[in-house]
Amino acid sequence: MHTLLVILFRWLHITAACIAVGGLFFMRVVVPAGLAKLEPEARRETFLRIRRVFKMVIHTCILLLLVSGLYNTMGNWEIYNQLAQSAQPLWGVHLLLGLIIFAIAIYVLMGKKPPEEHGNWVVVNLVLMAVTIAVAGGLKYVRDHRPIPAQEVTQSELPQIGTPPPPSH
Repeated sequence: MHTLLVILFRWLHITAACIAVGGLFFMRVVVPAGLAKLEPEARRETFLRIRRVFKMVIHTCILLLLVSGLYNTMGNWEIYNQLAQSAQPLWGVHLLLGLIIFAIAIYVLMGKKPPEEHGNWVVVNLVLMAVTIAVAGGLKYVRDHRPIPAQEVTQSELPQIGTPPPPSH
């Protein structure tokens, strides 16, 4: 069951991040291009309807990222302590960037209408998301390539002198 939960929470974390990054890119690049030929009033109304749905998606992603991130951190904390000089700074930067991204997303999506400078904040968030993904990749690399201490062999596990080797088939 533990393995299944580890896989599930890792999948939730990555999926929520992909939806958030892709959704934000879509809202900043694709939607404005698609709405460009509409009359200004129709463009504004359509954008606000899309934004309302996007807000629910992003809020769900934030919740999933927080819950799955907490679970993943608890499962990896021992490893992070073993690699305190490399893993913990990466984990801290990953967490800090994630919280900044969440704050910007919540600010940009507050209220019924976006703030005037929302386009600039979305670009900032996309850049921060790209950096956060790079940091997460570094953290995963450090975790996966940590030195594994050699296991101690007990006296009973050593072959005894004069004992014939086990038969091989």
